[in-house]
Amino acid sequence: MKRIFTLLFAILTATTIMAQMHGPMKFVGASNMSVSTMSIDNPSDTILFAMNGMESGDITLPEMKGMKTIPSFTISGATFTLGENHVVTFADQTFSTKVTVNGAEKKITGTSLSGTYNMADNSLSLTVVFQYGSMPMPMTYSVKGYYVKAVSNPIVVTVGGQFTYKNDNVTYELRRYKDGETDKLDVAVPSYTLANTIMGDLTLGSYTVKGLVYDEEQGGYYRDYKNDGLKFHFTAVKNGTTTMDKDYDFASEKDNNILVKYEGNNVSSIVNTFQVGAMPFGIVSVFSAPATSIEGVNAIATSPADGRTYNLAGQRVDNNYKGIVIVNGKKYLRK
Repeated sequence: MKRIFTLLFAILTATTIMAQMHGPMKFVGASNMSVSTMSIDNPSDTILFAMNGMESGDITLPEMKGMKTIPSFTISGATFTLGENHVVTFADQTFSTKVTVNGAEKKITGTSLSGTYNMADNSLSLTVVFQYGSMPMPMTYSVKGYYVKAVSNPIVVTVGGQFTYKNDNVTYELRRYKDGETDKLDVAVPSYTLANTIMGDLTLGSYTVKGLVYDEEQGGYYRDYKNDGLKFHFTAVKNGTTTMDKDYDFASEKDNNILVKYEGNNVSSIVNTFQVGAMPFGIVSVFSAPATSIEGVNAIATSPADGRTYNLAGQRVDNNYKGIVIVNGKKYLRK
């Protein structure tokens, strides 16, 4: 019986991962590369992981800078096993691949690859030891990244509290992670356009707000970012003439904050309130996503402890529901 449930866990784990994927899964986190006595830290690397099935996948590592620049490369067919506790384990294995640099082919020989993808907090940890081309010394690259999920839906923008505009397809990227014992959230606000406004056709630039934390009063992950030193590119074109086209600071004496709410494990809304530079009006953008959509963000850190029960689609379920359920951000098998 235990073997049957172990197999069931493995199948459901693979199904959940595959449901997340529309192309490779993206993870972002800190890394370290060491060669002999040299050690280089990078606070933010991007790793891609694409499952080929229930036993292997392709891992793409970013460009690495050290004694010389190592170009991004893909490890094809890295093997793994699916654990009953929602842990994908990459047992120690060798690999080889090639890259082309300035028209010349370079061989990468990997003597070790190991790591885990932990679905409890959606973190991917890898350690890779390899030799690049004719370099005599092996390099060790280690990284721990957290899953970044893109959510797409229309956005409604109100300018000055009076004029409302809409963009039908805006995509945010959200990354939930643990900072010590604190659950945090980073939000990449995308660039989007608003046509035929009172100022003409506007393009609002992208920026990333980091370190949102759960706020009981607000009912979601919240941050006041007016003093974070962020900049924002704003372009306005009216009657064919560009009237504004530059980077602006956020007005530190005005409201500049972002609130992200979840329904179960899926994002339900993103409300961004801001005022740019010396402009006389504030802007409020509201992004709403269907709570049951698989485009919602899967929880990387635990959700606030409300005791409610959800299925893997983020739908609220009662005590009669059988299968994998999520309670307070943790997954359980209910028989």
